[in-house]
Amino acid sequence: VLQAHILESSRPGRVGAVAVLEFWLQVLTEQNLWHRDKAVLYLLDHLCRAAFLHQQEECLQKLLYQQHKSALGYHGERGLLSSLMGWIVAGNVTPSFIEGNSLTGEVWFAWLVLNMETMFEEDSQLRRCVEHELLSNPAYTPDQALKKAQVRLKLQVVPSLQRLMIYRWTQQALATPADHPLLPLFWQKFFQLYLRQPGPEFGLEVKGCIGRRYFHGAAHLSLLKSLRQRLVEVSDFHHAASKALKVPCSSSESSDGLLTPETPITQYMTSPELHTELVRLFTVFALWLDDENLQKQEIYLPSLPKEYDTHRLAKIMQRQQEVWMEHVDIERVQHELQEVLSLWSKVKNEPALSQNINFSIFTDFINPLAARERILTHLRKHDAAQGALLLVPVKAPVPDILTESLADEKISTALIQEDLAKLQHQAKLATVRETQQVVLDNELLEVLPQLYINREDQLSMQLECRGKGGQPCQGPAHITVKYSRMHKLDPVQNQIQCLKSDIKQLQADGIKAPPQCLAEAAVHTENFITALVNAYKLNPSPGILKVGLTVFYQIVSFVCEDTQRHPPTRQFFTSCIEILGQVFIRDVRSECKQMLKTILLNRHLCNLLSPYFTPNASPAELVSLYEEVVNTLHIDSGDVIFMLLTKFDLTQWLSVTQPQFSERSRLMAIIHQALCTCGLEPEPEVLMPFNIFCKHWTELLLYQFPDHYSDFLRLLMQSSSEQLLSPECWRTSLIVLGCSPHPKIKTNKTRSILLSPQQVDETIEWLSKYFLKLRLSNGDFRSFGLLSKWGPYIEEIKMFWEDLITYVIDLELNNCSKEPVGSPRLVKGTNIRPFKNIT
Repeated sequence: VLQAHILESSRPGRVGAVAVLEFWLQVLTEQNLWHRDKAVLYLLDHLCRAAFLHQQEECLQKLLYQQHKSALGYHGERGLLSSLMGWIVAGNVTPSFIEGNSLTGEVWFAWLVLNMETMFEEDSQLRRCVEHELLSNPAYTPDQALKKAQVRLKLQVVPSLQRLMIYRWTQQALATPADHPLLPLFWQKFFQLYLRQPGPEFGLEVKGCIGRRYFHGAAHLSLLKSLRQRLVEVSDFHHAASKALKVPCSSSESSDGLLTPETPITQYMTSPELHTELVRLFTVFALWLDDENLQKQEIYLPSLPKEYDTHRLAKIMQRQQEVWMEHVDIERVQHELQEVLSLWSKVKNEPALSQNINFSIFTDFINPLAARERILTHLRKHDAAQGALLLVPVKAPVPDILTESLADEKISTALIQEDLAKLQHQAKLATVRETQQVVLDNELLEVLPQLYINREDQLSMQLECRGKGGQPCQGPAHITVKYSRMHKLDPVQNQIQCLKSDIKQLQADGIKAPPQCLAEAAVHTENFITALVNAYKLNPSPGILKVGLTVFYQIVSFVCEDTQRHPPTRQFFTSCIEILGQVFIRDVRSECKQMLKTILLNRHLCNLLSPYFTPNASPAELVSLYEEVVNTLHIDSGDVIFMLLTKFDLTQWLSVTQPQFSERSRLMAIIHQALCTCGLEPEPEVLMPFNIFCKHWTELLLYQFPDHYSDFLRLLMQSSSEQLLSPECWRTSLIVLGCSPHPKIKTNKTRSILLSPQQVDETIEWLSKYFLKLRLSNGDFRSFGLLSKWGPYIEEIKMFWEDLITYVIDLELNNCSKEPVGSPRLVKGTNIRPFKNIT
């Protein structure tokens, strides 16, 4: 039926072979696990053979390619969470439409599937990356190279080692029967991978073929040995077949033998010339496989003997993909197809048989027509067909997600509220069970030492006397021994038995399968999130966005200490929050403030929620968000504040947004407040936030310098005069200004300080006035000076003064060196003026 349908549709004016091939492939692959059904595979094998003959394999490969990607979880229909969990459960072997390593019967189907999987491996760049790792690191095994390639490519799904195509073609070449027309093509595909020289495409030196690197371990070496043996077997088979003669069979042979007049007789044989050519081809393959020089070094092909078939070897090494159709027995394939078409035509056109059935149909097990009549005869013996059963509607365990719920906030909230409550309740039960287990274990540990007690006991013994020197004894000696004896306390023993019984019962309850409603709740929530995300990607409407935000915060509200302690619930909630956060929260301008508020109210969830706090997405609110973080700075929240501060990228904000001066001044005051909050000696708990504050302080100072230099100096001096700042703030600021903390080497060159000469003069004058005013502001300061007040910062102040004054001196000396000798300026020194107000 299949072959006749394809043939009829290929005639002029019909739909064409491609439409029919795609139709039957979709019909046959509609059911679940179709690739494990031998009947379906049998039909698909005939379908693939027809596609090969009509040169329309590409249409079938495209459909299988999409199914393969769906099976691997590349599309959203399987669910964003279930795809991931499915591979964790499935194990290490990547699934394929070919069960096991190869197929011995459905070879045409195997040819199509392996070509499709080769396309998948090429499109993902996996083979290219694995080869690069093998060439770059000679010590790497194929397994190590595959893992490195997985990390580099960041692929969603990476095949297991045994699913690499070089091994797939190897296994199928070994499994394909020796007389199958496709066998030479499987070997061609194997050698295209085995004799590749990928060095030049990576900019590396050619050091031979890559194939031997794949056959590293003992199992793979055994596989290589099997390849050599198989080539010998196939060559022997074709050598023997080339000597065979065609012997026609008579159609009038008596029916008492195996053949009857109705039995179709195959009188076609492959030509001896093709067998002879195949013997030569497989002999060449054996030479290629055994030659170690091809694997170790670059070979000049014209120098090889004629037996190597260097023309064909060059095609292999130059990666030419044309299939060697000259070695495929197309005439045999066409003859077998014609036999199938003839049989179907005969069955379709013969008249209906009478009720008088010849008994020979029950003994003729070869004739296909007899098989048809046996089936019909057996069917007539059965009772008449009964009517169809009444259709009983079955309620789905997990209800479908209604489309209107994806854009309605109230409906969506109510939809998953009950599911989340069930998951949270399960986590609380698990936490209670864990607590009970700990309590029982502790009680058992306390009771066990009380099980035995030492009690004083005594024992009377007789010591026999045997006499000495022939003197008789007066009798045995009676001795009483007192000692401490261990006694078991029965009440404690009973208590221990009760505890062990309770522990055993608790453990039995803990390993019970979760209730069905819990699995339904998890799947329903996952389906809702999957549908919501897919709908938003197709149509990012405000309604769906609002629902996504609501669902995100709703799930966050259900995260508590119990759900965090229970690993399955923690993993499920984390996955849900991660998916929703990436789609609906991260980099959304309107959600930065709400996200910060949520984190500050749930500080124990900071690790979970902080990845979705992106203050740079809302540049207009960045300063107010920063201020809110600073206002919550406390010794008990240092780690939370540190994690939030890492989300602020001030460099990007300044360069991209270019905020106004007033906004930057406000931010500088906020950072100064944070530094004062950390104090003179920051506690270890706030040391990491303090370092980030210092970094932000200096970044803001350097932006469009010297815009904020006056504010910076004023704030630094004011807070230092009250000993509110750590000396580290001074050190960090001085380094940014170009003042080195290390001792200076005196030279006649000007220092690389960030300030201009005018700014240096103004700074010296301002500092002088500030210290003078501070000195005169208090009687104690007048009498005893400012050392007691500025003691923590004395080294930094001294360094700052030294750099400023040295800069002026060096600058003046450089100017003097340019004056001619004997000038009035050098003689009188009129330009050298003393520093005023320095105390």
